[in-house]
Formats: sequence, C-alpha cells, structure tokens
Amino acid sequence: MRRVTFYPDGEVRIPHETTGLQAAAPYDPAAAARRFSRALVRTAVINAVLLLAAVLLAYVVPVSDDENVALGIVLVAAVLSAVHLSVVVLGETRRRARAARGPNAALRAS
Repeated sequence: MRRVTFYPDGEVRIPHETTGLQAAAPYDPAAAARRFSRALVRTAVINAVLLLAAVLLAYVVPVSDDENVALGIVLVAAVLSAVHLSVVVLGETRRRARAARGPNAALRAS
C-alpha cells in the first residue's frame, strides 16, 4: 500500500518516489583500469592453462601418432585462447563506452 501525503498547496507527494532515472556513481578511470587489469591477468592464466593442456595432450601424452593431429590440437587451443581474449577485451570496451554515455542513456533515448 502506498502512502500518499496531501499538502495544503494541493500537491500530492509520494514519499520515496522515483523518477525512473537511476543515480550512478561517477565514472572512476582508476577503478576501470584495475578491473581491466584483473580481467587480463585472469584471462592470461586461463589461456596459459588451456595452451599447456593442449601441448601436454598433443606431445607429452600423445593422443595420436600423427603429427597433424597434434598440430591441430594446439591450433584449436590457440584459436580458443584468441577468442577468449577478444571477448574479454571487447566486453571491457563496451563497458567503458556504456559508462561514458551515462547510466540512463537507454531511458533518455526512448
């Protein structure tokens, strides 16, 4: 149940009424840089484990005696690592672009 207060001037005021626009914290470039740095370190660790596992699978514990299969395993791991890095970098680029536009850009456009 909403509580409505009527004032002598005839105005209706609803306590804690929101306008639909959200207040956001100001954009902090230092915090964005720290977040991106952590994301890149996390991505590097994940990609290093993936590539190390591929090399171990292909050459140390060979799945197949065929050299082309071993090369294919390493190439697939390299492509997956490149895609993963691209997704992380593009995600951060989108996040920074959204922050530059402001928190209510979608509401203002409509």
